[in-house]
Amino acid sequence: MLMWVQSIVPGQVIQGRVRMLEKQFTRIYVKDLPLMETKIWIRRGIGIVNPVVIIGLPGLGRIGGIISRYLIKRLNTKLVGIVTSPYFSNQVIVSKKGIARITGVRMYKSGNTLENSDLIIVTADEHLENIWGEYDVAIKLLRFLIKKGVRLIVTVGGHVSSTGSKGVIGFASNEQLLKRLEEAGCRKAEMGTPVVGLSGIILGLSSIMGVDAVCILGETISVRPDAERSREVLNVLNKFLGLNIDISDFQREEEKINEIISRYESKVKQLIQDEKARKIAEAFMPPDYVS
Repeated sequence: MLMWVQSIVPGQVIQGRVRMLEKQFTRIYVKDLPLMETKIWIRRGIGIVNPVVIIGLPGLGRIGGIISRYLIKRLNTKLVGIVTSPYFSNQVIVSKKGIARITGVRMYKSGNTLENSDLIIVTADEHLENIWGEYDVAIKLLRFLIKKGVRLIVTVGGHVSSTGSKGVIGFASNEQLLKRLEEAGCRKAEMGTPVVGLSGIILGLSSIMGVDAVCILGETISVRPDAERSREVLNVLNKFLGLNIDISDFQREEEKINEIISRYESKVKQLIQDEKARKIAEAFMPPDYVS
């Protein structure tokens, strides 16, 4: 196809024919690029049977990310798949060992099962900000899980309360699941509660696609990592799924998180006090208004 397009001599082909060839060439070219669409990659030889899936993505209070990271360590998991998409930011993440990997969604399979179902933990490096990308990733992930016979999806994350209350709220794809959530110590989300991002989209699409799903959110007041609210959400999740995890060691996670926050705030203070750093920051400050 490439040689055919290059052999076209201007003036010998009508305009419509050229447009058709250009369209075909573009379609073939894009199709051949592996990362120009959202794709799911699974390790060979890995079986996933009727999974119960916990999805914890970074977001408000970093609650989803904190919980998923804790469960990945605690539940004897192994990386079994990744989701790549052009809707993630254009960067790679470098590990402590200096190994780079592309940003995306990662899926871990636990060595333990839950009532004859595989337990899958899903997390990500970042929170998608592109609306089309969120829907694209959510739909393709759900289609994949449906093929594997998914039994239940649980999304966890953070939520800013309009009333300033603190606690754990939730909603579900049906009344039976919502009742179970309330029995586990979760307060029913008020009517009209907006849930932005994959946590809400996945649950909404699950209802349409016939998949049981619930969402558990910790009410938080800032974008800073909220270890306390993460622990409360984890408690509800533990009871709701019957994971029977002793989470007393989660206190160490809280201490680590608070230590990181303390170090970060200390560095920010130093930068503010540094005259050169302050002048550089001021030079890049946007105007107060736009006429």
